Amino acid sequence: MTSQPEYRTRPDAWQTTLPARALRRVGRHWVIDRHVRRYCQPLTVTRDDSREVSGPAVVRVNHTSHFDTPLALSVLPERLRSKIAVAAAADRFYREGKRGWWFSLFYNTFPIDRRGGGASTLDYPVSLLKRGWSVLIYPEGTRSETGQIGQFHHGATFLAMRARVPVIPIVSEGLRDVMPKGQRSPRPSAVRVRVGAPVWLDHGSSIQEGTERLEAAMRALAGETQAAAERIEAAVLAGRAG
Repeated sequence: MTSQPEYRTRPDAWQTTLPARALRRVGRHWVIDRHVRRYCQPLTVTRDDSREVSGPAVVRVNHTSHFDTPLALSVLPERLRSKIAVAAAADRFYREGKRGWWFSLFYNTFPIDRRGGGASTLDYPVSLLKRGWSVLIYPEGTRSETGQIGQFHHGATFLAMRARVPVIPIVSEGLRDVMPKGQRSPRPSAVRVRVGAPVWLDHGSSIQEGTERLEAAMRALAGETQAAAERIEAAVLAGRAG
């Protein structure tokens, strides 16, 4: 007797249809925006020239909390945010008994099998990119225990090279205080986020070289975010002393 799989890896066919997109747009305030405003206090956002990207892109986000997705979606330019799908761990969000349909509808997530499966695992996000959708992906594959950026996988590089689209890095700090790993309910905390400039990969490069370039860009962005946070903290302390 064949046992039923613990989770599904097939995306919902309806989630990119016009009715689903319309309902997602209406529900965005209740599902995403109001929670970001409530729990990211204060929220400091700095941007490079990501607003210049008008077509599909791979959006890479450092992963420290389940609040990463709402925050990233809230700070993206509308032209990207209105047509973006989010890679989600199938074993966590699409387990039997979970409300996978809810994540598919309001976050436009699609399941990724973290057990692997080779390049075929990325066929669906590649098809999205080629149809004009952007894709948000977590390059580390899991949430960081320390808040530091971990080792990157090659998925984002493969997608960008295969679909010939830019990669937009997003780095945040403070979300581990909003919703740390193992905590189910968020709590208010200061959050800083930086949306980096788009990175185009040389299609003559190898996957390894592309991943190294993207990792360097995100780590540099994280360094800038940390420096900005230290400047803000120093200004606050100076104001209190004065």
